[in-house]
Amino acid sequence: MNIVLLKEKLEQLKKRPHASKGTIDQIEQWLIGSHILQRLRINPYYVAGETVKNIKRITSEFLHGVKAGAFDLHWDIHCPHCNMITDEFKDLADTSEMSFCPMCEREFKIDLLDRVEVTFSLNKEIEDPQLRPVCAPPPVLQSKLQLVTPLYCTESETVTLEKGRYRYCCPLTLAKGILKVEGPETEDIQEIKLKQLAGKDFDKTHLAVRPGKVKIELTNTDHNLSGLILHSDELPQELTLEQLPLRLSGIQLLHHPDYKRLFGDKVISERERVKIRAITIMFTDITGSTRMYETLGDTKAYNIVRDHFEIFFESIEKAGGKVIKTIGDAVMASFISNEQAIQAAVGAVVSFREYNSGRPQAEWIQVRIGIHRGTALLVNLNNSLDYFGSTVNKAARLQNLSKSDEVSFSEDVYTDQAFLTALQTAGVCEIQKRVEDLKGIQGAQVAYTARINTESVISLSPTLVGERN
Repeated sequence: MNIVLLKEKLEQLKKRPHASKGTIDQIEQWLIGSHILQRLRINPYYVAGETVKNIKRITSEFLHGVKAGAFDLHWDIHCPHCNMITDEFKDLADTSEMSFCPMCEREFKIDLLDRVEVTFSLNKEIEDPQLRPVCAPPPVLQSKLQLVTPLYCTESETVTLEKGRYRYCCPLTLAKGILKVEGPETEDIQEIKLKQLAGKDFDKTHLAVRPGKVKIELTNTDHNLSGLILHSDELPQELTLEQLPLRLSGIQLLHHPDYKRLFGDKVISERERVKIRAITIMFTDITGSTRMYETLGDTKAYNIVRDHFEIFFESIEKAGGKVIKTIGDAVMASFISNEQAIQAAVGAVVSFREYNSGRPQAEWIQVRIGIHRGTALLVNLNNSLDYFGSTVNKAARLQNLSKSDEVSFSEDVYTDQAFLTALQTAGVCEIQKRVEDLKGIQGAQVAYTARINTESVISLSPTLVGERN
């Protein structure tokens, strides 16, 4: 690592208007004290350490650092079964719908929420380790052994193994093999000697020992660095986010305000679409906008609508959301969580009430809102990122159930306790449950509607929540 060049780049980064010098110092300290394998793919959460609440600012400085030539940005694709990095795309335009894990020998769909992690590395002018990116196996795999072996070196470790079938592999070279532990237990220390050959192979790909203590030795004959991980061959059907270390997902990055400002022109290919397992979609619209145009005239009404957009955009970004598009007087936005969506909605309603105070009623801005969470496809529409699918359609239809300053939401959103807590903070004292036929959606749908009351806060309790069919 070229420390002099690194410090020079970071000093330049500090000169940027609104730069967080303390955060940049934190990044520098972490880099100086890090191991080469940690720097192959820098997880902002690891840099944050105990200051995890600062993750947004840390990510922001890394993004500005990419623009300044201090860092490189990576979209790493992880296998849903072993969590290995199977591939990466440097740019959204390079993404694809499918990936293949050479270790598990399975194909899987790419998901920007669960399977794409955003990481950083030092720009190659500062450090070029010429190593394949790796990540530690998640705890759920119950790894028995992890060796790191430099070129022409031998490393070993003794482990106690129970009966079963194990997988040993090197995530750096993609070498792999199967170890069977069978037969009666022995008190003797058994020895396994492996060599990492040139290319993607160990010298032995099938091994067998008895239960008990086993000394495993790895010699690296041809790579700058190789390693050995040993874990059970019984892989999870699909790893969940809760089973993995904290990491910055692809969908989180798309919602980061500085990513939108610095890389907002990046879109996926028109030929590709990427699955999002869960995304919260919000639709908003001005109530009585037609009457406003008729009463106030086109110019004045248009200016009020523009004010409405500015207020909503600010509220959506402040809550961590992303404006997808406007359709007439309506806004479509996406959020990582339901809680963020209702925070944006409440923030906007508060701002509209401030905007309306002192104005004649004909100039008031009042909105209706619909929120739904579910699976969607991220697509390129008119050279911009957009979402497609039933989740989007349902959110739009739910908006039509609302009246002024009301939000309507689906059962999927209603069952989220964090969302209900946010509603309580907004002063909601009643939620109306209804069953409706939504245009274009098959079957009767359960929906909920609440009026946002920001003037008082009332506890949301079972006795106050009215559920009326």
